Amino acid sequence: MTQAKSEDAVQRRKPARRGPNEDGAPPSSPAEAVATEAVATEPVAAKPLAAEPLAAEPAREEPVAAEPASGRDRIQQQLEALKQREAELRRELAMADHPELADAIRSIEGRAYGVSRVEAKMAEGLSKSELRRKETLEKKLTTALERRAEIDAQITAIELELTPLGDARLSAFAVERTAALEALVALLGTHGPALANASLEISMLVPALSSWQAEIDLLRA
Repeated sequence: MTQAKSEDAVQRRKPARRGPNEDGAPPSSPAEAVATEAVATEPVAAKPLAAEPLAAEPAREEPVAAEPASGRDRIQQQLEALKQREAELRRELAMADHPELADAIRSIEGRAYGVSRVEAKMAEGLSKSELRRKETLEKKLTTALERRAEIDAQITAIELELTPLGDARLSAFAVERTAALEALVALLGTHGPALANASLEISMLVPALSSWQAEIDLLRA
């Protein structure tokens, strides 16, 4: 009785094997039963994930020539630090050998440090505010130069227009004056003998003739 109950409990705990027919229907043939047994006993392999397209790897940059330079700079900095440390040790040794000169050595070293500090500040160049101010002034200067170029062009154009202004009128007046002077000379030639017989000096009667006498004589010749 006890053995039968144990077998019954084992049968209840044992999961039912299910084949391709999920509804629990019995296999239709011995071959199908064997296949069902194989499926039930074999572990189910994990379904491989679809391979996602990999993003193109960025092109590897070739080592630039700056790498050796940076390494050289680092070595140069270490060398300068060693030189500075050597100088410090030499000062300490000198002060140990000559305690009476310790204050003098420290004073000289302090003054030299002050000079070096000022030189370092000078090497830094303009400050950020000065750089911003410089950029602003350069922009203003560029604008002013452009305006000056425009103004210079306007001045040149005005001068070109101003220079010949009135030349045509003056030329016309010169021609008119020459004609008037020739007419005057003709009148003097006509009435000159009569005036001379009357002992009259025409230049005394018309003083303006004196200023034109050279031109009048030239036209009479």
